[in-house]
Amino acid sequence: MTSSYARQAKGAGGNEPWRNKERHYCALCNAWMGSDRQSIMLHENGKRHREAAENDLARRRDDRTRKEKDRKDLERAYAKMNASAAGAGLAAGVVVPATFGPTRPWDRPPHGLPSSSRGGGIASSGIVAEAEEAAIPSAPSSSSAKEESSRAQGGGWGWGGGGGGDKATSEGGEAPTTTIKPAAAFDPNVVGHYDLEGTTYLEGQVYSEILEEGMPIQLWMGSALATDAEKRDLRNSNNWKMALLAKVVRRRKGGGKETNTNTSCHVSYLQRSTDDDETIESNVPPSRIRLVLGSDPSIPSTMEEAHLALVGGEQTIVVSKDTTADTSADVIDENTGLSGWTTTTIRRVASSFYEKDQEKKRKREHEKELSEYKERRERDMQARKMEEARYANAHDSALGAYDVWSSSSTSAAEGGRTTRSYKGVDITKETKVEVADTARSLSRGMGSVAFKKKSSKKKSVRMTSADDD
Repeated sequence: MTSSYARQAKGAGGNEPWRNKERHYCALCNAWMGSDRQSIMLHENGKRHREAAENDLARRRDDRTRKEKDRKDLERAYAKMNASAAGAGLAAGVVVPATFGPTRPWDRPPHGLPSSSRGGGIASSGIVAEAEEAAIPSAPSSSSAKEESSRAQGGGWGWGGGGGGDKATSEGGEAPTTTIKPAAAFDPNVVGHYDLEGTTYLEGQVYSEILEEGMPIQLWMGSALATDAEKRDLRNSNNWKMALLAKVVRRRKGGGKETNTNTSCHVSYLQRSTDDDETIESNVPPSRIRLVLGSDPSIPSTMEEAHLALVGGEQTIVVSKDTTADTSADVIDENTGLSGWTTTTIRRVASSFYEKDQEKKRKREHEKELSEYKERRERDMQARKMEEARYANAHDSALGAYDVWSSSSTSAAEGGRTTRSYKGVDITKETKVEVADTARSLSRGMGSVAFKKKSSKKKSVRMTSADDD
Protein backbone atom coordinates (compact mmCIF):
# COMPACT_ATOMS: atom_id res chain seq x y z
CA MET A 1 0.00 0.00 0.00
CA THR A 2 1.40 3.36 -1.04
CA SER A 3 2.14 5.69 1.82
CA SER A 4 1.01 9.29 1.94
CA TYR A 5 4.65 10.43 1.77
CA ALA A 6 5.19 8.61 -1.53
CA ARG A 7 2.00 10.05 -2.96
CA GLN A 8 3.08 13.51 -1.85
CA ALA A 9 6.54 12.99 -3.45
CA LYS A 10 4.96 12.11 -6.78
CA GLY A 11 2.68 15.12 -6.59
CA ALA A 12 -0.01 16.04 -9.07
CA GLY A 13 2.38 15.70 -12.02
CA GLY A 14 3.72 12.31 -11.02
CA ASN A 15 6.10 10.15 -12.99
CA GLU A 16 3.39 8.33 -14.88
CA PRO A 17 3.95 8.32 -18.63
CA TRP A 18 0.37 9.35 -19.34
CA ARG A 19 0.83 12.63 -17.49
CA ASN A 20 1.13 15.67 -19.77
CA LYS A 21 4.06 17.59 -18.31
CA GLU A 22 5.14 20.96 -19.71
CA ARG A 23 8.50 20.96 -21.48
CA HIS A 24 10.84 23.71 -22.70
CA TYR A 25 12.28 23.68 -26.25
CA CYS A 26 15.55 25.32 -27.31
CA ALA A 27 15.43 26.22 -31.00
CA LEU A 28 19.19 26.83 -31.25
CA CYS A 29 20.16 23.39 -29.98
CA ASN A 30 17.00 21.52 -31.07
CA ALA A 31 16.69 20.08 -27.57
CA TRP A 32 13.87 19.57 -25.05
CA MET A 33 14.21 20.01 -21.29
CA GLY A 34 12.19 20.59 -18.17
CA SER A 35 10.24 23.81 -17.92
CA ASP A 36 11.63 24.67 -14.49
CA ARG A 37 14.13 27.50 -14.16
CA GLN A 38 16.96 25.29 -12.97
CA SER A 39 16.85 23.02 -16.03
CA ILE A 40 16.69 25.98 -18.38
CA MET A 41 19.63 27.74 -16.70
CA LEU A 42 21.72 24.57 -16.74
CA HIS A 43 21.15 24.21 -20.48
CA GLU A 44 21.74 27.86 -21.35
CA ASN A 45 25.00 27.94 -19.38
CA GLY A 46 26.26 24.84 -21.17
CA LYS A 47 29.03 24.91 -23.77
CA ARG A 48 26.85 23.59 -26.58
CA HIS A 49 24.19 26.27 -26.17
CA ARG A 50 26.72 29.09 -25.92
CA GLU A 51 28.49 27.99 -29.10
CA ALA A 52 25.15 27.73 -30.92
CA ALA A 53 24.17 31.22 -29.75
CA GLU A 54 27.50 32.69 -30.93
CA ASN A 55 27.16 31.02 -34.33
CA ASP A 56 23.60 32.29 -34.70
CA LEU A 57 24.62 35.86 -33.87
CA ALA A 58 27.53 35.68 -36.33
CA ARG A 59 25.21 34.36 -39.05
CA ARG A 60 22.73 37.18 -38.43
CA ARG A 61 25.49 39.79 -38.62
CA ASP A 62 26.74 38.33 -41.91
CA ASP A 63 23.21 38.28 -43.35
CA ARG A 64 22.65 41.89 -42.31
CA THR A 65 25.95 42.96 -43.88
CA ARG A 66 25.22 41.06 -47.09
CA LYS A 67 21.72 42.52 -47.41
CA GLU A 68 23.05 46.03 -46.84
CA LYS A 69 25.71 45.51 -49.51
CA ASP A 70 23.15 44.15 -51.98
CA ARG A 71 20.87 47.11 -51.28
CA LYS A 72 23.67 49.60 -51.95
CA ASP A 73 24.68 47.81 -55.15
CA LEU A 74 21.08 47.87 -56.32
CA GLU A 75 20.75 51.57 -55.53
CA ARG A 76 23.92 52.31 -57.52
CA ALA A 77 22.53 50.29 -60.44
CA TYR A 78 19.23 52.21 -60.25
CA ALA A 79 21.08 55.53 -60.19
CA LYS A 80 23.15 54.51 -63.21
CA MET A 81 20.03 53.43 -65.13
CA ASN A 82 18.17 56.64 -64.25
CA ALA A 83 21.15 58.75 -65.31
CA SER A 84 21.49 56.94 -68.64
CA ALA A 85 17.74 57.16 -69.28
CA ALA A 86 17.70 60.87 -68.43
CA GLY A 87 20.69 61.50 -70.71
CA ALA A 88 19.06 59.66 -73.59
CA GLY A 89 15.84 61.58 -73.06
CA LEU A 90 17.59 64.96 -73.02
CA ALA A 91 19.46 64.06 -76.20
CA ALA A 92 16.16 63.25 -77.90
CA GLY A 93 14.36 66.30 -76.48
CA VAL A 94 12.02 64.18 -74.38
CA VAL A 95 11.40 64.45 -70.66
CA VAL A 96 11.90 60.94 -69.26
CA PRO A 97 10.51 60.38 -65.75
CA ALA A 98 12.50 58.24 -63.32
CA THR A 99 11.08 54.73 -63.53
CA PHE A 100 13.68 52.53 -61.82
CA GLY A 101 14.47 51.89 -58.20
CA PRO A 102 11.59 52.60 -55.80
CA THR A 103 13.25 53.48 -52.52
CA ARG A 104 10.35 52.35 -50.33
CA PRO A 105 7.92 49.44 -50.60
CA TRP A 106 4.90 51.73 -50.67
CA ASP A 107 6.38 53.60 -53.66
CA ARG A 108 6.16 50.44 -55.78
CA PRO A 109 3.15 50.69 -58.14
CA PRO A 110 0.71 47.82 -58.67
CA HIS A 111 1.47 45.33 -61.46
CA GLY A 112 -1.69 46.18 -63.38
CA LEU A 113 -0.81 49.87 -63.95
CA PRO A 114 0.77 51.04 -67.22
CA SER A 115 4.47 51.84 -67.40
CA SER A 116 3.81 55.59 -67.72
CA SER A 117 2.46 55.72 -64.13
CA ARG A 118 5.55 54.13 -62.52
CA GLY A 119 7.21 57.35 -61.54
CA GLY A 120 6.86 56.68 -57.80
CA GLY A 121 3.98 57.09 -55.37
CA ILE A 122 0.38 55.93 -55.70
CA ALA A 123 -0.70 56.18 -59.35
CA SER A 124 -4.06 57.64 -60.38
CA SER A 125 -5.71 58.88 -63.55
CA GLY A 126 -4.48 62.45 -62.98
CA ILE A 127 -0.87 61.36 -62.52
CA VAL A 128 -1.07 59.22 -65.66
CA ALA A 129 -2.29 62.20 -67.67
CA GLU A 130 0.50 64.40 -66.29
CA ALA A 131 3.12 61.79 -67.17
CA GLU A 132 1.76 61.51 -70.71
CA GLU A 133 1.80 65.29 -71.08
CA ALA A 134 5.38 65.44 -69.80
CA ALA A 135 6.45 62.90 -72.42
CA ILE A 136 5.22 65.18 -75.28
CA PRO A 137 7.96 67.53 -76.61
CA SER A 138 7.46 71.18 -75.79
CA ALA A 139 6.72 73.78 -78.46
CA PRO A 140 9.74 75.07 -80.43
CA SER A 141 11.18 78.44 -79.45
CA SER A 142 11.28 81.44 -81.80
CA SER A 143 15.06 81.24 -82.21
CA SER A 144 14.93 77.72 -83.62
CA ALA A 145 11.54 77.81 -85.35
CA LYS A 146 13.02 77.67 -88.84
CA GLU A 147 15.29 74.75 -87.99
CA GLU A 148 12.53 72.76 -86.29
CA SER A 149 10.03 73.46 -89.10
CA SER A 150 12.51 72.07 -91.63
CA ARG A 151 13.07 69.13 -89.29
CA ALA A 152 9.33 68.52 -89.16
CA GLN A 153 9.18 68.59 -92.97
CA GLY A 154 12.13 66.21 -93.15
CA GLY A 155 10.64 63.51 -90.98
CA GLY A 156 9.41 64.94 -87.70
CA TRP A 157 10.93 64.20 -84.32
CA GLY A 158 11.80 60.64 -85.10
CA TRP A 159 8.75 58.88 -83.64
CA GLY A 160 8.39 56.49 -86.56
CA GLY A 161 6.55 58.83 -88.99
CA GLY A 162 9.46 59.76 -91.26
CA GLY A 163 8.16 58.23 -94.51
CA GLY A 164 6.71 61.46 -95.92
CA GLY A 165 9.86 63.45 -95.16
CA ASP A 166 12.09 61.01 -97.02
CA LYS A 167 9.84 61.15 -100.08
CA ALA A 168 9.86 64.94 -100.14
CA THR A 169 13.63 65.00 -99.82
CA SER A 170 14.10 62.57 -102.67
CA GLU A 171 11.79 64.56 -104.93
CA GLY A 172 13.20 67.96 -104.10
CA GLY A 173 16.80 66.80 -104.36
CA GLU A 174 17.78 68.38 -101.02
CA ALA A 175 20.22 66.78 -98.58
CA PRO A 176 18.52 64.54 -96.03
CA THR A 177 18.27 65.97 -92.55
CA THR A 178 19.57 64.06 -89.53
CA THR A 179 16.75 62.65 -87.44
CA ILE A 180 17.45 62.10 -83.73
CA LYS A 181 15.60 59.08 -82.44
CA PRO A 182 15.03 58.37 -78.75
CA ALA A 183 16.97 55.57 -77.13
CA ALA A 184 15.48 52.11 -77.51
CA ALA A 185 13.40 51.53 -74.41
CA PHE A 186 13.05 48.22 -72.64
CA ASP A 187 10.37 46.24 -74.46
CA PRO A 188 8.81 43.53 -72.22
CA ASN A 189 7.04 42.01 -75.22
CA VAL A 190 10.23 40.87 -76.96
CA VAL A 191 10.12 37.07 -77.19
CA GLY A 192 13.21 34.97 -76.73
CA HIS A 193 15.80 37.51 -75.61
CA TYR A 194 16.18 40.82 -73.81
CA ASP A 195 18.97 43.22 -72.80
CA LEU A 196 19.81 44.46 -69.30
CA GLU A 197 22.73 46.85 -68.71
CA GLY A 198 24.47 45.82 -71.92
CA THR A 199 24.06 42.07 -71.36
CA THR A 200 21.84 39.97 -73.62
CA TYR A 201 19.93 37.08 -72.06
CA LEU A 202 18.36 34.18 -73.96
CA GLU A 203 15.19 32.70 -72.46
CA GLY A 204 15.25 28.96 -71.91
CA GLN A 205 11.69 28.25 -73.04
CA VAL A 206 12.52 29.65 -76.51
CA TYR A 207 16.10 28.39 -76.85
CA SER A 208 15.55 24.99 -75.25
CA GLU A 209 16.84 23.23 -78.38
CA ILE A 210 20.40 24.48 -77.86
CA LEU A 211 20.65 23.42 -74.20
CA GLU A 212 23.44 20.90 -73.68
CA GLU A 213 25.17 19.15 -70.79
CA GLY A 214 27.89 21.16 -69.10
CA MET A 215 26.48 24.51 -70.24
CA PRO A 216 26.59 27.34 -67.65
CA ILE A 217 23.14 28.81 -67.05
CA GLN A 218 21.26 31.06 -64.65
CA LEU A 219 18.46 29.44 -62.64
CA TRP A 220 15.37 31.30 -61.39
CA MET A 221 15.05 30.79 -57.62
CA GLY A 222 12.09 33.12 -57.09
CA SER A 223 8.38 32.43 -57.08
CA ALA A 224 7.05 29.75 -59.41
CA LEU A 225 4.09 32.04 -60.25
CA ALA A 226 6.32 34.87 -61.50
CA THR A 227 5.58 36.14 -64.99
CA ASP A 228 8.13 36.66 -67.76
CA ALA A 229 8.08 40.42 -67.18
CA GLU A 230 8.92 39.94 -63.50
CA LYS A 231 11.79 37.61 -64.38
CA ARG A 232 13.17 40.23 -66.77
CA ASP A 233 12.96 43.00 -64.21
CA LEU A 234 16.35 44.23 -62.98
CA ARG A 235 15.03 44.47 -59.43
CA ASN A 236 14.66 40.68 -59.37
CA SER A 237 18.22 39.98 -60.51
CA ASN A 238 19.07 38.58 -57.06
CA ASN A 239 16.66 35.70 -57.70
CA TRP A 240 18.89 34.34 -60.48
CA LYS A 241 21.59 31.89 -59.38
CA MET A 242 24.50 30.55 -61.41
CA ALA A 243 24.13 26.82 -62.13
CA LEU A 244 25.40 24.09 -64.43
CA LEU A 245 23.39 21.81 -66.68
CA ALA A 246 23.99 18.23 -65.55
CA LYS A 247 21.61 16.53 -67.98
CA VAL A 248 19.04 17.49 -70.62
CA VAL A 249 16.07 15.15 -71.08
CA ARG A 250 13.96 15.50 -74.22
CA ARG A 251 10.77 13.46 -74.57
CA ARG A 252 8.64 13.36 -77.68
CA LYS A 253 5.09 14.56 -77.24
CA GLY A 254 2.05 12.93 -78.80
CA GLY A 255 1.50 13.80 -82.44
CA GLY A 256 4.26 11.98 -84.29
CA LYS A 257 6.40 15.04 -85.04
CA GLU A 258 10.04 14.82 -84.15
CA THR A 259 10.34 18.53 -83.34
CA ASN A 260 7.42 18.43 -80.92
CA THR A 261 9.36 17.54 -77.79
CA ASN A 262 9.15 18.26 -74.10
CA THR A 263 12.43 19.35 -72.50
CA SER A 264 13.39 19.07 -68.84
CA CYS A 265 16.78 19.58 -67.23
CA HIS A 266 18.78 18.38 -64.24
CA VAL A 267 20.88 21.22 -62.83
CA SER A 268 23.51 21.46 -60.10
CA TYR A 269 24.35 24.56 -58.08
CA LEU A 270 25.71 25.66 -54.70
CA GLN A 271 22.96 26.58 -52.27
CA ARG A 272 25.38 28.88 -50.41
CA SER A 273 28.78 30.20 -51.34
CA THR A 274 30.33 28.33 -48.39
CA ASP A 275 28.92 24.93 -49.37
CA ASP A 276 31.26 22.21 -50.60
CA ASP A 277 28.62 19.80 -51.91
CA GLU A 278 26.48 20.70 -54.90
CA THR A 279 22.69 20.63 -54.82
CA ILE A 280 21.06 18.62 -57.61
CA GLU A 281 17.59 19.68 -58.77
CA SER A 282 15.74 17.42 -61.20
CA ASN A 283 13.02 18.06 -63.78
CA VAL A 284 13.62 21.80 -64.04
CA PRO A 285 11.45 23.40 -66.78
CA PRO A 286 13.21 25.59 -69.36
CA SER A 287 11.12 28.57 -68.24
CA ARG A 288 13.35 28.80 -65.13
CA ILE A 289 16.54 28.96 -67.21
CA ARG A 290 18.21 31.78 -69.07
CA LEU A 291 21.54 31.96 -70.93
CA VAL A 292 24.01 34.82 -71.07
CA LEU A 293 24.89 35.51 -74.69
CA GLY A 294 28.57 34.79 -75.38
CA SER A 295 29.42 33.80 -71.80
CA ASP A 296 30.76 30.36 -72.81
CA PRO A 297 32.11 28.71 -75.98
CA SER A 298 29.08 26.41 -75.99
CA ILE A 299 26.69 29.42 -76.10
CA PRO A 300 26.28 31.52 -79.28
CA SER A 301 28.14 34.83 -79.17
CA THR A 302 25.74 36.84 -81.37
CA MET A 303 22.00 36.94 -81.88
CA GLU A 304 22.41 35.82 -85.50
CA GLU A 305 24.28 32.70 -84.40
CA ALA A 306 21.66 32.07 -81.71
CA HIS A 307 18.84 32.29 -84.24
CA LEU A 308 20.64 30.04 -86.72
CA ALA A 309 21.46 27.56 -83.95
CA LEU A 310 17.79 27.51 -83.02
CA VAL A 311 16.83 26.50 -86.57
CA GLY A 312 19.58 23.90 -86.82
CA GLY A 313 22.59 25.99 -87.87
CA GLU A 314 21.29 26.64 -91.40
CA GLN A 315 18.57 28.86 -92.85
CA THR A 316 17.35 29.21 -96.43
CA ILE A 317 15.65 32.46 -97.47
CA VAL A 318 13.77 32.79 -100.78
CA VAL A 319 13.74 36.35 -102.14
CA SER A 320 11.58 37.30 -105.16
CA LYS A 321 11.45 40.84 -106.52
CA ASP A 322 8.83 40.17 -109.22
CA THR A 323 6.05 37.80 -108.25
CA THR A 324 4.49 37.94 -111.73
CA ALA A 325 7.68 37.04 -113.61
CA ASP A 326 8.01 33.69 -115.29
CA THR A 327 11.04 32.05 -113.64
CA SER A 328 11.03 29.06 -116.01
CA ALA A 329 12.42 31.03 -118.98
CA ASP A 330 14.66 34.06 -118.40
CA VAL A 331 14.26 36.86 -120.98
CA ILE A 332 17.50 38.62 -121.86
CA ASP A 333 17.29 42.36 -122.49
CA GLU A 334 18.97 43.29 -125.81
CA ASN A 335 20.15 46.69 -124.61
CA THR A 336 21.69 45.67 -121.30
CA GLY A 337 22.26 41.96 -121.79
CA LEU A 338 20.71 41.25 -118.38
CA SER A 339 17.70 39.21 -117.46
CA GLY A 340 14.73 40.36 -115.43
CA TRP A 341 13.95 39.86 -111.76
CA THR A 342 14.07 36.27 -110.66
CA THR A 343 13.70 34.31 -107.46
CA THR A 344 16.92 34.07 -105.44
CA THR A 345 17.66 31.61 -102.67
CA ILE A 346 19.92 32.78 -99.85
CA ARG A 347 21.48 30.17 -97.61
CA ARG A 348 22.69 31.47 -94.25
CA VAL A 349 24.99 29.24 -92.24
CA ALA A 350 26.49 29.98 -88.85
CA SER A 351 29.95 28.67 -89.71
CA SER A 352 31.55 28.91 -86.27
CA PHE A 353 28.62 27.51 -84.36
CA TYR A 354 27.91 24.93 -87.05
CA GLU A 355 31.52 23.72 -86.94
CA LYS A 356 31.41 23.56 -83.15
CA ASP A 357 28.20 21.57 -83.29
CA GLN A 358 29.68 19.15 -85.81
CA GLU A 359 32.83 18.82 -83.70
CA LYS A 360 30.71 17.99 -80.65
CA LYS A 361 28.81 15.35 -82.61
CA ARG A 362 32.05 13.77 -83.81
CA LYS A 363 33.40 13.82 -80.27
CA ARG A 364 30.27 12.13 -78.89
CA GLU A 365 30.45 9.44 -81.59
CA HIS A 366 34.14 8.87 -80.85
CA GLU A 367 33.45 8.57 -77.11
CA LYS A 368 30.64 6.12 -77.82
CA GLU A 369 32.87 3.96 -80.03
CA LEU A 370 35.63 4.09 -77.42
CA SER A 371 33.29 2.98 -74.62
CA GLU A 372 31.97 0.11 -76.77
CA TYR A 373 35.55 -0.95 -77.56
CA LYS A 374 36.45 -0.91 -73.85
CA GLU A 375 33.39 -2.99 -72.94
CA ARG A 376 34.14 -5.51 -75.70
CA ARG A 377 37.77 -5.73 -74.60
CA GLU A 378 36.71 -6.26 -70.98
CA ARG A 379 34.38 -9.10 -71.99
CA ASP A 380 37.15 -10.75 -74.04
CA MET A 381 39.54 -10.43 -71.13
CA GLN A 382 37.09 -12.04 -68.71
CA ALA A 383 36.47 -14.92 -71.14
CA ARG A 384 40.21 -15.45 -71.57
CA LYS A 385 40.72 -15.47 -67.79
CA MET A 386 37.99 -18.07 -67.36
CA GLU A 387 39.56 -20.24 -70.08
CA GLU A 388 42.99 -19.98 -68.47
CA ALA A 389 41.54 -20.79 -65.05
CA ARG A 390 39.83 -23.85 -66.47
CA TYR A 391 43.11 -25.26 -67.82
CA ALA A 392 45.08 -24.17 -64.75
CA ASN A 393 42.74 -26.11 -62.44
CA ALA A 394 42.76 -29.22 -64.60
CA HIS A 395 44.97 -31.17 -62.12
CA ASP A 396 43.16 -29.96 -59.05
CA SER A 397 42.19 -32.78 -56.66
CA ALA A 398 39.04 -31.11 -55.40
CA LEU A 399 35.98 -33.32 -55.59
CA GLY A 400 33.51 -32.22 -58.19
CA ALA A 401 36.04 -30.30 -60.29
CA TYR A 402 35.64 -30.68 -64.02
CA ASP A 403 38.52 -32.63 -65.57
CA VAL A 404 39.06 -31.44 -69.11
CA TRP A 405 41.81 -34.01 -69.71
CA SER A 406 39.78 -37.04 -68.76
CA SER A 407 38.19 -38.86 -71.67
CA SER A 408 36.12 -41.99 -71.81
CA SER A 409 34.98 -43.40 -75.12
CA THR A 410 31.51 -44.84 -75.07
CA SER A 411 30.47 -48.02 -76.79
CA ALA A 412 29.56 -48.19 -80.44
CA ALA A 413 25.90 -48.62 -79.50
CA GLU A 414 25.92 -45.16 -77.89
CA GLY A 415 27.62 -43.61 -80.87
CA GLY A 416 31.26 -43.92 -79.85
CA ARG A 417 31.42 -40.33 -78.46
CA THR A 418 34.24 -39.12 -76.22
CA THR A 419 32.90 -37.55 -73.04
CA ARG A 420 34.50 -35.59 -70.23
CA SER A 421 33.88 -36.29 -66.57
CA TYR A 422 34.20 -34.71 -63.15
CA LYS A 423 36.87 -35.60 -60.62
CA GLY A 424 35.96 -37.47 -57.47
CA VAL A 425 34.48 -40.82 -56.62
CA ASP A 426 32.36 -42.59 -59.16
CA ILE A 427 29.44 -43.87 -57.09
CA THR A 428 27.90 -45.64 -60.06
CA LYS A 429 30.54 -48.37 -60.03
CA GLU A 430 30.24 -51.36 -57.71
CA THR A 431 32.50 -51.33 -54.64
CA LYS A 432 33.50 -54.36 -52.61
CA VAL A 433 33.38 -53.34 -48.98
CA GLU A 434 33.16 -56.01 -46.28
CA VAL A 435 30.66 -55.72 -43.47
CA ALA A 436 33.38 -56.35 -40.90
CA ASP A 437 35.40 -53.40 -42.15
CA THR A 438 32.38 -51.14 -41.91
CA ALA A 439 31.58 -52.36 -38.39
CA ARG A 440 35.20 -51.91 -37.33
CA SER A 441 35.25 -48.29 -38.52
CA LEU A 442 32.00 -47.53 -36.76
CA SER A 443 33.07 -49.05 -33.45
CA ARG A 444 35.99 -46.71 -33.11
CA GLY A 445 33.80 -43.80 -32.26
CA MET A 446 31.45 -45.54 -29.85
CA GLY A 447 33.87 -46.04 -26.91
CA SER A 448 33.80 -44.05 -23.69
CA VAL A 449 35.41 -40.66 -23.92
CA ALA A 450 37.76 -39.64 -21.11
CA PHE A 451 38.39 -35.94 -20.70
CA LYS A 452 41.82 -34.87 -19.59
CA LYS A 453 41.68 -32.77 -16.50
CA LYS A 454 43.44 -29.48 -16.53
CA SER A 455 46.48 -29.42 -14.27
CA SER A 456 46.22 -26.83 -11.54
CA LYS A 457 48.97 -24.27 -11.36
CA LYS A 458 50.88 -23.74 -8.17
CA LYS A 459 49.60 -20.69 -6.42
CA SER A 460 51.98 -18.13 -5.06
CA VAL A 461 51.55 -18.38 -1.30
CA ARG A 462 53.33 -16.09 1.07
CA MET A 463 55.50 -18.04 3.47
CA THR A 464 56.02 -16.66 6.95
CA SER A 465 57.76 -17.92 10.00
CA ALA A 466 54.40 -18.93 11.42
CA ASP A 467 53.94 -21.40 8.58
CA ASP A 468 57.09 -23.27 9.62
CA ASP A 469 55.70 -24.00 13.10
